[in-house]
Amino acid sequence: MILKNNTLLTFLAFILSIFGLIGPGFWDIKSPNLVKFKNDHLTRSSIGIKFNPNDLELDDKFNNVERSSKIFFGKEIAIAWSKNFLDQISIEQRVSRVYFTQLPSDLNTYKIEDKKKIFISIMLPLLLKGNETVFDERLKVIKYFNKQDFSRLKKPCIKYKIQKIDCNNIGSLNNKKFKYLRKTLLNRINVFPISMMLAQAIVESGWGVSRFAQKGNALFGQWTWDKKRGISPSGINRPSFAVRSFINLQDSVDAYILNLNTHPAYSKLRNYRELVANSGEFKGKKFSKYLDKYAVIGFDYVKKINSMINNNGLEKFNLLKFKLDK
Repeated sequence: MILKNNTLLTFLAFILSIFGLIGPGFWDIKSPNLVKFKNDHLTRSSIGIKFNPNDLELDDKFNNVERSSKIFFGKEIAIAWSKNFLDQISIEQRVSRVYFTQLPSDLNTYKIEDKKKIFISIMLPLLLKGNETVFDERLKVIKYFNKQDFSRLKKPCIKYKIQKIDCNNIGSLNNKKFKYLRKTLLNRINVFPISMMLAQAIVESGWGVSRFAQKGNALFGQWTWDKKRGISPSGINRPSFAVRSFINLQDSVDAYILNLNTHPAYSKLRNYRELVANSGEFKGKKFSKYLDKYAVIGFDYVKKINSMINNNGLEKFNLLKFKLDK
């Protein structure tokens, strides 16, 4: 069946090329040839460079240089690649490890459906990578507890903001506090539905064309009180906050997941996750009802996220995994 579809696509592409409707670049549909960073994360400064990005020292500026889809792989190929990307995952439920450092600066020039496909294709590997990182952390923490390797528990204890425990003296905790530490860490170090995360990225970044997403890789509208670390919103007289900027898109995803996993406002979200961890209810629309504190509009924000999931069929992405070529 797949072979037949490929034959049909090839024939169609041949006919279109005869009439000049597609260019020769169509025949090279593939993932962007980005240089692999040592930590699997590309920085925004590495796109389009001709030397090894591992030797690059980053500056401390929080504005992206505008880079259109031409720098990635050409606008025509961008459309074909995203379509091919989504067609493939609908067949095999597997995602390639393609990590974009920043969003193309000409996203708003695409037709709406093309823009949506490109944004989703860019986001899915980033979201899967974020979940994968957290799940790997979770497995390590479980192993540390089983082996009572207290020294290695210090780092996650601090990272996940366990405030009732002295993270420097875990080995001296009494049994009650030790159980509390284990329960709290495992409650906080876990994954979220891809559909919910993708819907929030869409809403918060306006399908990737917002000023904060374009200039600061800010996909989820997270605030910072240190205005040197972000971009100040317009239309507000002397705002006391800025929208936090990130070196790359992956850092934005990771910070967002950490925020949901640690902030007191999302404790009900994490508790719900514990209840449905081994059930079929691990769905974005189920989780999103606990996001009422994410925005000032409260439960209207929940409705907006659920509407985004419904209208774009995002729940189908929850079962995605990476291809086995890690």
